[in-house]
Parts: sequence; C-alpha cells; structure tokens
Amino acid sequence: MVPAGQALSQSRPAFRGEIKLGQTMPYSGPLSALSAIGKVQARYFRMVNDGGGINRRSITLLSLDDAYNPAKAVEQTRNLVEREGVIAMFASMGTAQNVAVQKYLNGKKIPQLFVYAGSDRFADPKNFPWTLPGLPTFSTEASVYADHVDKTKPTAKVAVLYQNDDFGKEYLAAFRKRLQEIGSKVQVVAAAGYEVTAPTVDSQIISLAASGADVFMDITSPKFTIQAIRKVSDLPWKPLHIIPITSNFIATVLRVAGLDKSAGLVSATPSKSAGDPEWADDAAYREWLAFMKKYYPEGDTTEQLNLVGYSMGFLMTEVLRRCGDDLGAERILKEATSLRNVALPALVPGITVNTSPTDYRIVQQLRLQRFDGARWVPLA
Repeated sequence: MVPAGQALSQSRPAFRGEIKLGQTMPYSGPLSALSAIGKVQARYFRMVNDGGGINRRSITLLSLDDAYNPAKAVEQTRNLVEREGVIAMFASMGTAQNVAVQKYLNGKKIPQLFVYAGSDRFADPKNFPWTLPGLPTFSTEASVYADHVDKTKPTAKVAVLYQNDDFGKEYLAAFRKRLQEIGSKVQVVAAAGYEVTAPTVDSQIISLAASGADVFMDITSPKFTIQAIRKVSDLPWKPLHIIPITSNFIATVLRVAGLDKSAGLVSATPSKSAGDPEWADDAAYREWLAFMKKYYPEGDTTEQLNLVGYSMGFLMTEVLRRCGDDLGAERILKEATSLRNVALPALVPGITVNTSPTDYRIVQQLRLQRFDGARWVPLA
C-alpha cells in the first residue's frame, strides 16, 4: 500500500476531516513500470495536504498492488470499498482491471473516476453512470490513426500486433470501424495477438513482417512496445510504425528500445511531452518541475507518467474542490460530469477537459506527432 496524506506534520493547519480515495496499481508483475502513476500521485496529494488540503480536509490515497491481474484488482477494490471506506476509486490502472470491477462499483454507486484506460465502456453513462475515463477513448485515438493512414497512404496494407485482452481487441475493432466509416481503401491484412504473460512477441513480429504490410499498428503495452521496436529495427521490414498513447514515453519506452531504433515512430497525444524543451517556458510545466524537485526529487522528469499522473491528480483535486462540503457520491459524480474547458497541467494548450451527463469523454482532441530520434515533433 502506498498511502498519501496520513503522516501530517504538526506545522500544518488543523483539518476538518479526511477524504479517502482508493486505487489499484501494478506495483508488481510484468507491467510494474506503469505503477509510476500511483507513485507520483501519492506525492501529489502530499503536496495538497501541505497546502491545507481540499476545503480544509486532508486527502488520503490508498494505492494497492494488483499485479496487473483482474482477479487481484477485484479483491483489492473490494477491500478499499468495504474495509477502508473510500469515497471514490481514482485513476486505477488497466483496461481489464477496471472492467473487472466496473459492475461492482456501479452497483455500489462508488464513483470510478478517471481510470487509466481508454475503453469506450468507461465513457458509457447509460450503462455505467459511475465510471469516467482518464484517457482519450480507444475510438478517439484509433480514429485519429485511421484517418492519418487513409490520408497519407490511402491504399495501405496494415499489420496489427495487439494485446489479447479488452485493451487490444477493442482498439483493433475501433481502428477497423473507422476505416469502414470513411470508406477507406486501407486494409488490415494481418493481425496477431499476444498475452501479457508472454516472454516475447518476436515470433508475432516476424509473422506480421511476412505479410508485406506497409503500416504497422502496434497496439501494445510498454514492455512489448519496446520489444516490437527492437525487432522491427532488426528486420528489413520498414513500415510506418504507429504506437499508442499508453506507450509513447521517451524515458521508459523509446530510450530503452533505442532512440535510433525509434526514429520515425508516429503516435498521438493530448499532452505535453516530459523532458521536451518545447515546454521549457510553459508556466504549468515549470510548476510540475518545481513539484518534482520538492516532493519527488528521485523521480525522472523525462518520464511521461510522472507528468500525466500529476495532471490527473490536479483534475481529481478540482472535482473535490467543487464539491465543497458535500462529499456524497451523487455530488462527486455531478461535478465530475459537469466540467467545462478545464485546462490541466499536462495538456497541450488549447486542449481542455469537457464532460457532460451524456458525454463522459474527458478529452476529444489529439495532436499527431513523429519521433525524430530525440523528441516528438508535431505533424502538421
């Protein structure tokens, strides 16, 4: 467990109460690198408490390890709700993990807010009114890539590597659906799945390369994105290589795979890129750097998850602040679904958070970008 806000110094003003949030993260297991989100958010709420909390209430974030395992996520989420009494779940990691607890949380009317996953089922107010996504939905992101491929390679053949779970399957379906909607001549000619417990995806890459595709849709989580970048680089296959938002991190993915091997990758983002000089004079970015220096000096300021996690903490704080003294589930949901033009520290200027009771998609604008071997460069 990674608690934030429990050990309060005597110099802080007296709090009127406590706000307890829950979260599950893969602190162990094959995708433990993604737990950076939970680590930086623990420090974010420590900063909030040092500043007097939210409406003079301290924030406690209880972040439990689920090892990126849906069954473990269910167990830990029940523990947080039934034993710890959290008022909301916040930014839990993973599509399958959040799907596994979604019916339970909605049945209990526990807000499941800003989950770190992009499935469209997390933006479905009719069937799951208590759940909101924290990322652009898969359909939003996949549509951007489908439109880009159709525009730049209108007769392309596409090979797809996808994670064999809700994340990969839904993403691939959304990509195909968008191509059909726009009447594109682009064809998906090969698709290969992999399990998150697999040691390698090399065999799938070799098979996909044999398809002769000139576009490679790489719908993978970070560990496997690294493997895919390296393997493609080793082969004579030179497709347009597209990677998802959840794997376009320079520090923990591209640098590990090899910056030279990553040159030419295409991705999309709603966010500023951590460590990029483009944002050196941006006020919100500089505030994040100051936060990192004071509260997370050992943290990597080129790690995108540290910037995004901080920004999601800002969004959760804003929702709770708007609740005032009413911290009931209905009020929290009302504020989370009534956001208008909210600028977040990590978002590219001009992209804002907007929600309504009938549209839970928090971000619907993305910026296409290409990696030049050192940084992500916006595509016109």
